[in-house]
Amino acid sequence: MFALLTIPQSITLFGQEIALLTLLQTLIIMIVGFIVAYVAKSLTSKHAKGNLPTDYSKKLTLLVYYGIIAITVISALAQSGIDLAGLFLAGGMAGIVIGFATQSLFSNLISGIFLYIDKPLKVGDPVLITGKLPDVSGVVVTIGVLTSRIRIFDGTYVTLPNTDVFSSEIHNYSATIARRIQMTIGVGYDEDLDKAIKVITNLLADTHLVLVEPAPNVYAASVGEYAININIWCWVPSGVMFQVQMQLINQIKKQLNDNNIRIPLPRRILQIADGNKVAGT
Repeated sequence: MFALLTIPQSITLFGQEIALLTLLQTLIIMIVGFIVAYVAKSLTSKHAKGNLPTDYSKKLTLLVYYGIIAITVISALAQSGIDLAGLFLAGGMAGIVIGFATQSLFSNLISGIFLYIDKPLKVGDPVLITGKLPDVSGVVVTIGVLTSRIRIFDGTYVTLPNTDVFSSEIHNYSATIARRIQMTIGVGYDEDLDKAIKVITNLLADTHLVLVEPAPNVYAASVGEYAININIWCWVPSGVMFQVQMQLINQIKKQLNDNNIRIPLPRRILQIADGNKVAGT
């Protein structure tokens, strides 16, 4: 006679006795968890690929996948009845250490995601970043996972943490179709003010890159120490603002000179100790 094969009701694992039914439930949780993680990874990759840069898409996909795996393992071990107190204590201590060490890393990562979603700037935009950082003015070269690179107008490159960029004031010079040029020029007190304003207004009207609407505005703004200050406002396409501004400065000076309208130099009167006055400039 053959003895019947007996199946044990429990086994010992990690020093603890675990029922076979409990072990089976643990295995089922693990299998289901890995399947859910794989499906979630595929869905995240599919939806993130078209909405986020490649770097962000890959990292977000891995974060979702390994996050579900970690939850699955913890749930399975808890179901098996294994005492996780020591594991949680060690994990908690390690988490605190890692958290402090990677705080800025995750902060830059999240800020980079928000920069991409909110789009206050994009690659190729001329920007001025000010406020929290020292002023940085240039063209955006890359917006990476942790940092952004700006090519300053002198040709050098600066790399900024995404956290600092996101928390600073961002002036985007390409966000609008047109920008306003603002200049001030002084004419002498003995000059014909109306004539000076007319000369500048006609020049703006003849400059093809100056927009008709909104209309240019030229007016006497203030009385200075040695000149009457004229404000000149006009709108131009954003992409040619600096070129048009330099062109207008040269042309306004030339037109005023051609019409014998003097742009005065600073003048001071000095009085010496014996009471005589000496005019000086």
